[in-house]
Amino acid sequence: MARIGTVDSRLVVVRGNSGSGKSSTARAIRERLGYGVAWVEQDYLRRTLLREHDRPNQPNIGLIDLTVRYALDQGYHVVLEGILYEPTYGAMVRQLLADHRGVTGVYYFQLPFEETIKRHSTRALANEVTTEQMRGWYQPQDLLGVPNEQIIDLDSTIDTTVTRILADLTWTEGGSIADPI
Repeated sequence: MARIGTVDSRLVVVRGNSGSGKSSTARAIRERLGYGVAWVEQDYLRRTLLREHDRPNQPNIGLIDLTVRYALDQGYHVVLEGILYEPTYGAMVRQLLADHRGVTGVYYFQLPFEETIKRHSTRALANEVTTEQMRGWYQPQDLLGVPNEQIIDLDSTIDTTVTRILADLTWTEGGSIADPI
């Protein structure tokens, strides 16, 4: 595959079980950095845009890949966020990491099931997704096995997690895309 991004671009992958805090973390990263940070949400592309079930070899995997590549090549930094279950998405994510020219970070939210349920209960999605559905999706340690993959545990607040990611990637500002307003 072709190299993507620049030596200055940032690609961060935020993975974990449903209800672990991935989306809140991605949103907070973008809020801190401003414009020029693309938030690529697995759920949006898979569930909303394509309305697919989460199964191997579905079109959403390629769409996620293309979206990340396109954003990086257009001057955006990228936060790729989702459950991104390793057997289904692992090869695609590892290839993105290998192809990225810039600074990368990979983070996995490893929380007890009970905590994911507690966090899930505070979201609007709690009206649509049951505890039993979440139990069926839960994977206790779904790591990618890539160098420098980091664990986010129960004790890490959103603020602490975002500060850690930004420090790890020496990330202080958005991408080359200016404020359009």
